[in-house]
Amino acid sequence: MENQTDVSPGQSDTSKEVPAESLIYTTKETRRLPSFAQLRYFPFLMNKLERRVFWTALLAFAIGLILLFGRGYFRATEAVPQAGGKYTEGLVGSPQYINPLLSSLTDVDSDLTKVVFSGLFRTTDANELKTDLVTNYVISDDQLTYTFYLKRGVKWHDGEDFTVDDVIFTIAQIQDPLVQSALQSALKGVNTNKIDDFSFSMTLPEPFAPFLSSLTFGILPEHLWFNVPAQNVALTQLNVQPIGTGPYKFSRLVRESSGTITELQLVRNEDYYGTAPFLDELDFRFYPDVFSAVDALKAKKIEGLGFYPADQQADVEKKNNDLEFYSLRIPQYIALFFNQKQSNKVLKDETVRKALAQVVDRERLIDEVLHGQGEPIYSAILPGYVGYNADVEKYEFNRDEAIRLLEEDDWTFPEASEDSDETLEFSPREKDGVRLEFTVSTVDLPQYQQTLAILQESWQDIGVKVNVDSYSAQDIQNSVVKTRDYEALLFGEIVGTDPDPYPFWHSSQQDYPGLALSIFRDSEIDQLLEEARKTTDDEERRVKYLHFQNNIANSVQAIFLFNPHYTYAVHKKVKGVNSDQYITVPADRFAGIGGWYIKTDRQFKSEGFFPTEDGETVETPAATVSETEVGVIDEDVEAVDAPSEEVASDDSSDSNDNNSDAAVTDSTP
Repeated sequence: MENQTDVSPGQSDTSKEVPAESLIYTTKETRRLPSFAQLRYFPFLMNKLERRVFWTALLAFAIGLILLFGRGYFRATEAVPQAGGKYTEGLVGSPQYINPLLSSLTDVDSDLTKVVFSGLFRTTDANELKTDLVTNYVISDDQLTYTFYLKRGVKWHDGEDFTVDDVIFTIAQIQDPLVQSALQSALKGVNTNKIDDFSFSMTLPEPFAPFLSSLTFGILPEHLWFNVPAQNVALTQLNVQPIGTGPYKFSRLVRESSGTITELQLVRNEDYYGTAPFLDELDFRFYPDVFSAVDALKAKKIEGLGFYPADQQADVEKKNNDLEFYSLRIPQYIALFFNQKQSNKVLKDETVRKALAQVVDRERLIDEVLHGQGEPIYSAILPGYVGYNADVEKYEFNRDEAIRLLEEDDWTFPEASEDSDETLEFSPREKDGVRLEFTVSTVDLPQYQQTLAILQESWQDIGVKVNVDSYSAQDIQNSVVKTRDYEALLFGEIVGTDPDPYPFWHSSQQDYPGLALSIFRDSEIDQLLEEARKTTDDEERRVKYLHFQNNIANSVQAIFLFNPHYTYAVHKKVKGVNSDQYITVPADRFAGIGGWYIKTDRQFKSEGFFPTEDGETVETPAATVSETEVGVIDEDVEAVDAPSEEVASDDSSDSNDNNSDAAVTDSTP
C-alpha cells in the first residue's frame, strides 16, 4: 500500500523529493574558507585587546620562522676564504735591497724579500723545511753530492721562463766575494753543475749536515741580472723594483722628494706556480723609527706592525681596538759582544768580563724591557737545539762576587783629592793607570736603549764606566757591523732552523760579510765547530756543541741576555694568521701569507644538517650563496704626508723568499 500525503485544497505540494547531490553541494557552499575580501574585515570583528594579542602572536610567529630558517641555513653552510682584499703593514726603515743576496742585513729588506722571491726550499709556518722550486732531490751515499730537480712551467713576473740557469747564476753571485753576500759562507767551496734545463747538482767539499736548510734563499732572474757587474749589485734599481717568481709581484712604489721610499705595493701574481694567495694586494708603508710606526698604528693608518714595543701594547689597544696581538717564538738572542781586537785593553781581561756578567739581572731585563715577553739566555745554543746545555756556567746576578773578582784583580777606585769639596764626576776603578771604562755601540730603538740603561746602572754600581754610541738600524749595519768598529756591541743574532754556530762563532767569520760579532781567537772552538758541521751523527754533534758552548761561557766571549718573543699586531679583519708559529727570522711571519684572507663566502657544506626521518643526514649541493667582506681599510687615509713622486713599473716582482738561516739582524724593525 503506497504512502500518501493529503493536501488541502488551495495548497501547493511542497513535499517533492530533493536530489542528494544538491544537498551535498549546498553543504560545501556554506563551509567554504573566507575570501581575501572577507578577511580584510577580520580585525574589525575583534576588540582592541584581541587585536593586540593577535598582532603580537603573528609577529612572534614570523620571527620564529625567520630564526628557524636562519639557523638551518647557518648549520647547512660554512664560511670559506675567498680571494680579495688589501692588507697594509708598517715597517721601520726604508728598503734598499729587496734582493735575497743582500736582504739579510736589515729586517725591512728581509721582510719584503720574503714576499717577493721564492727559493729552492721554504720554511712553513709550522717551521718545517719543504721543497719550493725543487720537486725532489737525491743525496749521494757519501753525503757530498746533492742532485736537484726543478719545477717546470714556472714563470718570472715579467713572463720569462724559470730554468736551472737562474739557480746556477744566483749561486755564483752568492759565491762571488765582490758581491759581499752574507750567504757566502754557507756555499763556500760548493761546486755547481748543470745537468739539463731543469736539474743540477751541488758537490760539497765535505759533509755538511744542515746544508738543505741553507738553500731557502730566493733565486734571481739571470736574464735581468747577468749584465750587472758584481761590484754594482747593490746599486741597481732592481733592488727596489724586483722581479721574482713568488705569489706576489711588484706593482708600484712612492718616494719622497729626498728619494726615500715611503710606500711599496705588491699585487697577487696570477701566474704563480703554487696555490694562489687570497689577498689581492700587500701595501707596505715605511717609517723612520718605531715611534712614528706605532703612532700610525694607533691612528689606523696601517693594519699591522711587526715587533712593536711590548710596553706600547696597552696604549695601542686604547686607541685602536681592531687589532689582534701575536707573540711569536723566534730563535734569537740579544747579547753583548766583545771586540778584543780594539785598542781598549779592558775587555781583553777575562776577569773584567766575568765581573760584568756577574751583575746582569736578566729577570729585571725581561720584566722591565720585554714586559714578560721573553726568556733568559745564558749560552750560544738555545734551548731545544742539538747540544744545548742547561747546566752551562750562568754567572747569575751576584754583586758581591763581581766586586770580589775586580778587587782580587787589583781594580781599585782612585783616591779622591782631600782639599776639594766639589762634587766629583763618577770615577771608575783603575789598574796600572788604565781606567775601567769602555764604549757600547747599539741601536737607537727602545728595547736596546732600555736594556743598556739597566746594564749601565749595574756596571757603574761596581765601578765600571760605560759610554754609549747609538745608531739607527741602517747606520749600525753600514758604519759599525760591516767595519767591526766597536769595543762592545749590544745586538741581536738569529740562529736559524739548524743550530750550526759556525757562521756566528768561527774565527774565519769575524770579517764582513761574516756574521761573527765577538772578535777573538780560540783554535779549540774553531776545531769543534769545523768537526760538528761535518758529521750527520746528532750525538756526535751534540757532544761537540756541548764543549763549544762551555768554552764560550767559561771565557765570557759574550754576555747572553735574553730571547725576546716577536710581538706582532695585525688587524682583526685579517684571518688565517698562525698564532702558534715558530719563526726562524722575523720575515718568516709571512711564511703562511698565502692562507691569510679578508673576504669570505658562505657555501653549503658537502653534508648538510637537515636530518631525514630515519636520522640520516641529507647531503646538500655545494654552492656559493653570499659574500661578506670582513673588513676594509679607509682608502682616504694617507700614511705619507711628505711630498712624494710615484715610480711606476710593469709587473716587476714578488715571491716567497726563504732567507738563509744564518742571518745577523736587528731584532726590532
